[in-house]
Amino acid sequence: MKKREALSLALNLSWTMLFSLLLPLLAGLWLDNRFDSSPLFVLIGAILGIFAATVGVARMAVRTFSSAVGEGLHQQEEENSEEEPE
Repeated sequence: MKKREALSLALNLSWTMLFSLLLPLLAGLWLDNRFDSSPLFVLIGAILGIFAATVGVARMAVRTFSSAVGEGLHQQEEENSEEEPE
């Protein structure tokens, strides 16, 4: 994996984690202030944020690893086809 691809993956991962956790938590804080129900919506927002971050990171990992495995298989097929005469 090239350095630029690794940096891009790290930035995407960090933005996914940040917004997946921060947005539901801030919405929970706002709802708690609006309805005066202190910990309820913050907890709901935290749980939803953790779930969303986990799903986002898992999807990103599966996509990254499947493309890396696909490239590895493609390179292996090319090496095998060069070694075996047809």
